[in-house]
Amino acid sequence: MSVNINVSLSVTGLTDQPQVERVVEELRELMGEEGISREVEVSRAGGTDGDLGVVAANGPFPLSISRFSQWQPHFEGMVAFTVREVAPQARIAIDWGYPDER
Repeated sequence: MSVNINVSLSVTGLTDQPQVERVVEELRELMGEEGISREVEVSRAGGTDGDLGVVAANGPFPLSISRFSQWQPHFEGMVAFTVREVAPQARIAIDWGYPDER
């Protein structure tokens, strides 16, 4: 059974622009591996060295995920692993939305 899901994530606490670019690149690759790169856009956030980060979110339509209860912890773990490989000090927040529950 599939579930319609909205996802947004933010990565903060990055140290410089090269680290931001690496996190963006690695997260885009992860989205491709997970088969959601067309639905989830990863981009830079913030503009100064004190406020550097990365954000990602699905577009106007929710993701349709089969076996979400199994995929969610896998995805969250892969995001954490991917970011920590580049930026161990980073803070990661992932928010899930359930549009069908409105």
